[in-house]
Amino acid sequence: MNKPIALIVEDDRDIVALFRHVLDIAGYQTEIVLDGKDAMERLATMRPHIVLLDLQLPRVSGLEIMEYMRSDERLKRVPVVVITAYAPLSESLPVEPDLLLLKPVDIAQLSNLVQRLQTTQGSLDEPTRDPVTGLYTLSFFKLRATFSLERIKQSSFRRFGVLFANVLDMNSLSSSLEKRELQVFLRRLTDQFRPTDTMVWSSEYQMFLTLIEEITSPEAPLRIAIRVRESMNRFLGENGYGLGVRVNFGVLLCDSEYSDSEAIFRDIELARERLMAGEYTSPAIFDREMLDQYR
Repeated sequence: MNKPIALIVEDDRDIVALFRHVLDIAGYQTEIVLDGKDAMERLATMRPHIVLLDLQLPRVSGLEIMEYMRSDERLKRVPVVVITAYAPLSESLPVEPDLLLLKPVDIAQLSNLVQRLQTTQGSLDEPTRDPVTGLYTLSFFKLRATFSLERIKQSSFRRFGVLFANVLDMNSLSSSLEKRELQVFLRRLTDQFRPTDTMVWSSEYQMFLTLIEEITSPEAPLRIAIRVRESMNRFLGENGYGLGVRVNFGVLLCDSEYSDSEAIFRDIELARERLMAGEYTSPAIFDREMLDQYR
């Protein structure tokens, strides 16, 4: 099996050596470019699985490289980890990276990140959206959760939220709805979220899941959950499906103590079980410490 490719774009050779060591151990094939213009030329002929990008580069800046990647259909899905020594720059970037690391980089943190990406990223050729629902795929959702987890470990945003909606008889509902009706139904739901939120229907978990990044208070995702519930109930009532369709809504607040996205999914499952047992009223807010008693 071919190794995934990591492109390191950095002009400090000592930092390059550290990054290359971490990525080699994680199972990546690494390529190194020391100059911004050379990086642009290399990206024109290749598609790496991840890019580690310094902002301060000779000839072409890291920001220009990131803008180029985000505007290119072939490259826009490639995760970009920006590395900079200038904290103020991180607050005003016009193009948002998947993750931003401040120098000096915590090598243990970077190592943990790339190890987890190996298990969540999958192939870049895999579609990010489900062809039937038009929602994001579960693998893409887990990738976004991995980056969100890393982001809150070093930013002022201490938590993010995962809203889950457990439709108890979704299979019978989706088989009853025409394809056009199903798309309208899902559009009603996605309209309640921001463009930056990531929503997925998981047949594995039998839940709608939405990653809500950068929440300022626990009440924010709760208000979203209430809006989604009202929108769903209106659609089902208008189309004669209101009776017999039960939906449990919950929000898991995720902090930096979660080890990976799989640990988050285990707690979502715990929270769903508590809702189904009638121990909490939907919509309910859960967090890691609250769920400790059920492990």
